[in-house]
Amino acid sequence: MLIRIILVLLLMVGGLFAQDGSIATAQKSAIAALATQNGFTMLSLNNYLVSNFNSTLDNLSRANAGKVIQAFQSENKPAPAATPALMQVQSQPAAPMSATPAPSIVPAAVKEEERPKASILEAGMSKRFYLEDGNIINGTILKITDDVCEIETPDGTLNIPKTDILEETARITKKDDTRYVGPVLKDNLQEIVIRSKYGDVVIDKKDIKDMDRFHGGRKVAWAEEKKTFHQGKAVLTDIFMDPTAFPLPAHTFYISGLSLGYGFTDRFMLRTKFGSNFSGDLNLQGHWRFYYRPTAAKESAAAVGVSLHRNYPLSNLVARYSQFITHTSSGEALNDMENMNVADLMDPEIEETGIYAELYYVMSYRRTMESGRGKVGAHFGARTNSLPMFKNELLNPDSASWDAGFKLPYRVFAGFEYDLSKNMKFLAEVWADNGNKYRSFSQSWDDYFGDDTRFVLDGTEGKYAPFDFDFGFLYAVNETFRVGIHFQQPYLVFYWEFYEL
Repeated sequence: MLIRIILVLLLMVGGLFAQDGSIATAQKSAIAALATQNGFTMLSLNNYLVSNFNSTLDNLSRANAGKVIQAFQSENKPAPAATPALMQVQSQPAAPMSATPAPSIVPAAVKEEERPKASILEAGMSKRFYLEDGNIINGTILKITDDVCEIETPDGTLNIPKTDILEETARITKKDDTRYVGPVLKDNLQEIVIRSKYGDVVIDKKDIKDMDRFHGGRKVAWAEEKKTFHQGKAVLTDIFMDPTAFPLPAHTFYISGLSLGYGFTDRFMLRTKFGSNFSGDLNLQGHWRFYYRPTAAKESAAAVGVSLHRNYPLSNLVARYSQFITHTSSGEALNDMENMNVADLMDPEIEETGIYAELYYVMSYRRTMESGRGKVGAHFGARTNSLPMFKNELLNPDSASWDAGFKLPYRVFAGFEYDLSKNMKFLAEVWADNGNKYRSFSQSWDDYFGDDTRFVLDGTEGKYAPFDFDFGFLYAVNETFRVGIHFQQPYLVFYWEFYEL
């Protein structure tokens, strides 16, 4: 606390006597003291300043000096970058700085010929290489002979002297606030490998919160690095009304327009339709991913799920499968009859609500596109429900009967996802469902907001459509909130995710 008070007083006094825009003596002393506390030497401090402010400490402007002090006093303090090539100019290890900084040994402007060359080049390194003449290539080092690297690229094999390849380092902060600094050894669409003084670190790109990269001592903006992205922000647990095999991450909670859920582990999650709960139909859906195989470029998974309802309106099932119910007196299918009251056809002795269950199986596949711009995925599944266990008890035999050909309710679906950009995803789905009915936007709106079971899509209206398809778009507003639109119910989509509750 005392040190901070002294630093503030020094800055105030230095500001009074500063007549131009150059750094004040008090600011210089404050930066030197703060940098020493954070493990910087004079060399590493000047490297940091040149990379971020294009100036050494002696030539820093007063405004930038204030920014540096604020950075050192923030929670996310700068850390010394690994710059082995620059350290070769010192014959002895750099000593800790004193409060009064020593003369700078790094020029204010780094000339092209003085940009640090790569200190670590090994056979097998696969990444983007930055060359001192401005060329940038993607490739893999096949071998190194007489200080010449043979690099295989999509455009052919190139022989490049080691002295032409610039040093590339990265400072990475993960979502759990872990930080790593070091030269880049490998960089592909899914992971980046850097070498720290304690060993090689493999970091999954989807876990990165922030990253600064330095090519030949010059910083490359994080926004530029994200032009090639691993996958879109919206990672799907569902496509429209059907699940994918990928569950929520562990300790993650979400809420959507129809349901909410929580990921207990990376393999198991629970969901519930909150609207049904408000109407007295307590329900819970378990989703278990029992198979998962990821590789560097693709991932495949399989999952099963069971949904249980303790107080499900049984008349909804009669209406949903009304095309398979024949009216006894007229011989017509219930679905073709106008103004027919479903309740009049049900057995008067049966309860209006009862226990109901659904079961599904789904396989999912996602792969990184060759362009590096996101992923494309496909999902295939089937679902059924417990209606056959009690369907013969639902109807009054004097009024209606089930079609003899109706044995098992089913829904078979195939979904498709494609990352148009980091924020925008295209979705499509096709399905065969012997209980599906097409409903207009107004019918879905009235069902969701207007009937006794609000926030639930359980209406009995609609035209029977055993085969149908849908497509739409999902936009990730930020890392946690998504909105979407498509052309079948529920038409409008929102999805809000909360991490690590």
